[in-house]
Amino acid sequence: MQQPEWLFTFENSGRRGERKPLSRLFEYGAARFGSRLAIADGQLNYSFNELEMGARRIAALLHKSGVQSGSRVAVLATKRACIPMFAVAIWKLGGIYVPLDAQNPAARIERLLNQLQPAAILGEGADLARGPEGVPAINSQRLLDCAKDESAPVWSDCAAPDESKPAYIIFTSGSTGAPKGVMIGHGSLLDYFYNHNQMLRFTSDSHVLSFAPFHFDVSIEDTLLPLSLGAFVYQYKGMPIGLLVRRVLKQHRITHLIAVSTILTVITEGENPLNSDVFPDLRMIMTGAELCDPKVINTWKKNFPGARVINVYGPTEATIVCTGFVIEQFEEDRSKAYPIGKPLDSVFLKIMTEEGETTTAGVDGELWVGGSQVMIGYFNEPEETAKSIVACDGVRYYKTGDICRFDQNGDVEFVGRRDDEIKLSGRRINLREISQLALAYGSRAFAGVLSSNGKRQLALVLVSDHGVRVLDAVRQHLSEQLPEYMRPQVLGYVEQPVLTSTGKTNELQLLSLLNTAYQSQPFEKYIFNADGIFAPHQI
Repeated sequence: MQQPEWLFTFENSGRRGERKPLSRLFEYGAARFGSRLAIADGQLNYSFNELEMGARRIAALLHKSGVQSGSRVAVLATKRACIPMFAVAIWKLGGIYVPLDAQNPAARIERLLNQLQPAAILGEGADLARGPEGVPAINSQRLLDCAKDESAPVWSDCAAPDESKPAYIIFTSGSTGAPKGVMIGHGSLLDYFYNHNQMLRFTSDSHVLSFAPFHFDVSIEDTLLPLSLGAFVYQYKGMPIGLLVRRVLKQHRITHLIAVSTILTVITEGENPLNSDVFPDLRMIMTGAELCDPKVINTWKKNFPGARVINVYGPTEATIVCTGFVIEQFEEDRSKAYPIGKPLDSVFLKIMTEEGETTTAGVDGELWVGGSQVMIGYFNEPEETAKSIVACDGVRYYKTGDICRFDQNGDVEFVGRRDDEIKLSGRRINLREISQLALAYGSRAFAGVLSSNGKRQLALVLVSDHGVRVLDAVRQHLSEQLPEYMRPQVLGYVEQPVLTSTGKTNELQLLSLLNTAYQSQPFEKYIFNADGIFAPHQI
């Protein structure tokens, strides 16, 4: 059994081995390591043999249910060790894996399923019945029973699909007021496996700690990629409490820790020692998806001098991660965020001015990411795709909307966004999607981010003449339409808006005033009173 071409070895550089299709993701581990534990979540655990045979049996069941090449299959995903088996079963049939957050409000799940029109829905609970009429809904337990049933039919036809076809669709918060489905091709993902593993350096000896939920594309990086190489993956479920995470690091001899800055900060804080004497197996710490406090990164670099500490960047539209910066030495006095680094192998970068010119070092502009990792497009949204994708010199580029600059060393520094998009705890949120949902309750609504004691909170200001009690209706409506991480924790009510000199609502000033009030006295609801300030309000 040849090794996958993306397996990292210190002895050789360049692509060696076999470019294994996603349908054969578990074959290398099954052939080389067989009964060795591959993945666990504290309840479920599977060997490589069990993953491969389980995926084949589930594929046969899905085929009987009508799934075929090109079919979209929705997976109402929770953080369970069985989800990778579902994904590979879908790929064995040439289908498209579409993980959706099973914790989403019912109305949002129903809207996504109607938009997607899947051939089948996998998962559990009442939301299985929310898909279009006639679409088979298969409970997770039935799939798990099938996976271990040695008498069940086994799917054996795992031909490599056209690499230009979609492998998966990830839905992200969208500027149009509705989630957008990012379609990533088979070839893009296989190229990403190679490109990023030259930095990650996963091998069959790696033990990886996975925090990412399966509807977040980082789960492919911290779960499916290492499994394809015979590595062990532990799925961390529940709240990331520092003491518990440290216990898992030690118990499972974790070598590779991948965590957004929020989680990395939680692990860092605490009185217990955090160093290579306590965690001798740790070889790599990687963070990304949002800016990370350099003090947090420095703590890891100082306490684990032999480990590789990496800061990365990548929009969903460019296949998970496209740039990285390896922190070579501890910088005690550093207060500026670390760069997001240089492009991975086969990734191209441009930083463009508003006039359409490439920038020089130190000049801000919009980051464009090009190469084979760029998405196929947004699902059923050709106009949105055309706005985001541009071809230059025969290379397709994704216009990220992120403002960046090159430093003197050629590394990219992240500056900010040019639009209404933010990231909280590594999750992308378009503020416009929240605002548009709230417009039914007022003449204007706009979302923003408040900051107090180093913590960031989503806020919404509503301009309305319906009375302050309308805030309860807004909160209820948003809870029915948005996942929890997109729901504003702080609401502000304005009957008569503050205007700019051009007669427009002064959103920035109102958010600034709300932030001042929140810092002074944290509360859930505020009313803009006759004195021109926001005051806490109890309904």
